[in-house]
Amino acid sequence: MKWIILLILLATVIIFIAIRFRRQITAGIEIYKMFRQVRGQMKPKEEKQIRQPVSKSDVQLVRCGKCGKWINESNALNLRSKTFYCSTSCMEQAVRV
Repeated sequence: MKWIILLILLATVIIFIAIRFRRQITAGIEIYKMFRQVRGQMKPKEEKQIRQPVSKSDVQLVRCGKCGKWINESNALNLRSKTFYCSTSCMEQAVRV
């Protein structure tokens, strides 16, 4: 019986401390999060530069402005606009017109 009373007394003391110092506890948690964020940014850059292989579903396709052929955006040519071309010949023909 005395153990239960002791546990209840201890729980009330902990609750009182948590209520009384809630701002300080919140500030401590925020400081901890800030240090974790800084530590995460200080990791070697080699880990951050590892790239995942591009799957076929992640590839962006664009349409050629001249012939209408769909091509990969990384392989497409563009001329200072959002118009993409599949080859230099299509780009030259579009510029002539």
